[in-house]
Order: sequence, then C-alpha cells, then structure tokens
Amino acid sequence: MNEARKFSEQIIDAIHPRTVLKKKPRTYREKAHKAYLAIVKQGRPAEKVRRREIKQQLQYFCRNLNHIERWGEYWPEGTLLPRWLLH
Repeated sequence: MNEARKFSEQIIDAIHPRTVLKKKPRTYREKAHKAYLAIVKQGRPAEKVRRREIKQQLQYFCRNLNHIERWGEYWPEGTLLPRWLLH
C-alpha cells in the first residue's frame, strides 16, 4: 500500500508542471509516511490498529488517484503521463 501511495505521488509530481494550476494538490505526503512508519515499527500491531492504518493509507491513495483522474479529463488518451511512468 505504501509503495502504491508513493508511486501516485510521483505521478502527481510529474504531471503538475504540465497543468495551469499554481499550487500542487494536497497529498499529505509527510503525514502518510509518518503514519506508515509508526505502524511498521510496531512489528505485529493489533488487528484493530492494522485495519485503521490500512484504511488511512487507502484514503491517502484514493485522494491522489482522484487528483490524477481529474487531470486526465483534460488531455487526450496517452498524452498525460510521461513515458517512464507508462512502463
């Protein structure tokens, strides 16, 4: 889950300069990474804690995907992402 979130942040970083927006959308990058490290350091967390953390990471990831999908509406198919992200 953490790798997917990081990859979505890379996509946002690559696409943002090609948009007309002045500010990059919120990704809560530091907050998400800090929460991930807190759960990893616990070793074997309780089921309730693990479920809460998975939900939290999914919410960060979904937020990033929503930004990417919104930007995708403005470009023709295949022109939004740089070539290195497509492979």
